Amino acid sequence: MKKLICTLLLFFTVAFCFAQHMLIGKVLDATTGLPLNSVSVYINNSSKGTSTNANGEFILENIAITDFDIVATCVGYQTFSKTINATIILNTLEIKLFLKPVMLEAVVLQSYEKDGWKKWGKVFLESIVGNIEASKYCEIKNKETIKFIFNKKLNELTAITDEPLIIENKYLGYQLRYDLINFTTNFHTRIIAYEGYPFFTPLNASAKKMKKWKKNREYVYEGSIMHFMRSLYRNKLDENGFEIRVLYRFLNLEKQRVKNLYKNNMDKYKTTFSVGFENDSSTYYQKVLKQSDSSDYVYPNKIKADSIAYIVDSTTAGIFFNNHLQVKHTTLKSVEYFEGFQSGTKNIYPTSIISLVRKNDLVVFSNGSYYDPSGLMTEGYWGMYEKLSTLLPSDYTVGD
Repeated sequence: MKKLICTLLLFFTVAFCFAQHMLIGKVLDATTGLPLNSVSVYINNSSKGTSTNANGEFILENIAITDFDIVATCVGYQTFSKTINATIILNTLEIKLFLKPVMLEAVVLQSYEKDGWKKWGKVFLESIVGNIEASKYCEIKNKETIKFIFNKKLNELTAITDEPLIIENKYLGYQLRYDLINFTTNFHTRIIAYEGYPFFTPLNASAKKMKKWKKNREYVYEGSIMHFMRSLYRNKLDENGFEIRVLYRFLNLEKQRVKNLYKNNMDKYKTTFSVGFENDSSTYYQKVLKQSDSSDYVYPNKIKADSIAYIVDSTTAGIFFNNHLQVKHTTLKSVEYFEGFQSGTKNIYPTSIISLVRKNDLVVFSNGSYYDPSGLMTEGYWGMYEKLSTLLPSDYTVGD
């Protein structure tokens, strides 16, 4: 089975709550103290946002009284992000934006690859937008702003941009403004990592098209990480078709031994693999290197939600687990997933593997957001499917 590992870093920190309030603020240049006009100010990963007036002022109304991240972006300035605590009601929020370092821009201009999009555009699109049916309906409107740097030694690609990406998603009916903080894909480890701040603006269309978008949104929501986290928060995994099992991963120590021997002896013995490997033939060496780096064993019994989740307070829950977890969704059958990643099998359900990168607890909110998202590694179905082409705002509800 082809395996794709993806760390999807989106800084989700917003939770649902029925009570609402207003946030009033002002955006200033951090150096001059002068107000900044036309600065985009929004609640991260939502469809709620505005822009500053000539006096640098903004108002956000009907905000749920809960924790959320406020984001402010302006071309030429560093992105501002601040978590607003649900227990603190701010009358006025003052935001100061700093200019982007000139030194960083100079380094980038010297090192980025010419014709970068022609060479790396497809890799970038498949990594961040996806390579599924939904991604075919997505277009980055300002791809010319993306610069690429390839590190041959690390076999790693980095992408940067000095302005938010504007992505038109005609599969879900959103224009996505994505302030990309960083992006890397390592071709050796096959790990993709990117982080940024998304803001959604619904597209306008005919009633027929809107109905289609609604159906597509419900389709991508079913079995998604958002669906899983909301189900976990409410202790309704079984009702919503999710099954969790412990997965044990065993490293292929023999392959690691051979790789280390090869690495230590390659400089000295470049013409024959067998020299320096006292008991190993070159045939054996090549055979071992073709093996998987690890093998997985899934414990057959399902585990309950309360074995990995616990209540933090009235609006948040916590998650912690050791090893890896296999997450299967038994009410969803994705032909696209079967054909792309499950060749030769037709009777299994979309299956993902999750692990805690830093072995720290995750905080989960009622809307399916979780923090710190950089601490959760996903593989399998979610590694393939959880991209910007299937991303829904945290304030999405089924039926929208």
